[in-house]
Amino acid sequence: MYTKSEILSIAKTQLALDYNCQISDFKKEENIITENKLLEGRRINESDGCFLKIITIGGKAIICADEKIRPWIEEKILKKNALWLFDYGNLRMIDNKLREFGHEIDEMPHFYLPNPVTCEIKPMTTIKWFEKEEILQFKDDSRFEQAFVFDENYPDVLGVAAYDGDNIMGMAGSSEDSKTLYQIGIDVLPEYRGKGIGTNLVALLKQELLKRGKIPFYGTSVSNINSKNVAINAGFFPVWAEVYSKKL
Repeated sequence: MYTKSEILSIAKTQLALDYNCQISDFKKEENIITENKLLEGRRINESDGCFLKIITIGGKAIICADEKIRPWIEEKILKKNALWLFDYGNLRMIDNKLREFGHEIDEMPHFYLPNPVTCEIKPMTTIKWFEKEEILQFKDDSRFEQAFVFDENYPDVLGVAAYDGDNIMGMAGSSEDSKTLYQIGIDVLPEYRGKGIGTNLVALLKQELLKRGKIPFYGTSVSNINSKNVAINAGFFPVWAEVYSKKL
């Protein structure tokens, strides 16, 4: 089983590919800016190749910027305290500048990594596991749009459902966002929420992925407190936040 230090190291190795930086950059005290370059092995998502993306981790920021906006970033943003970089005033300033180039801020997700499993997690309900091709049966099922993504860039690889008789109460799924990092998503039907089902499913999926030698991670939006509580109660801890841009 991985240690917490090993989990962080594996995640930072992936993030270095995503942000075209060195792993050693995560240990630096100051923020850094990197070339907006697409490296082999990076996570590929909707923001892939975007004009500007920023990650804050360990008290510093790594900024991957197009050369057109780089001088402004170096002058106005690079020296700012990364702990407060995503406060609204800074984001508004960045967004206003992006608009001069035909872009705007898109999303600001927060991401969590798993604490090592210290005891066996048991299902609180009847469950069923779904592997790869078996997941395709849920492709047009709007109940599970957070659990599965159905995208070839990050294929769905494993799911676990909680059952009330023959009825699915909730579903957690994982996608292969990279060779080492697998993202977890969760959906619980409205009538079954507030019972701990989502937390249990996420914890079970986290445990199984770690057993398979993969590092699960969990992402959510800044305002989704319920989702953050699921992550924390399922044994995850907050590690990094990102901001992406998109074309207007």
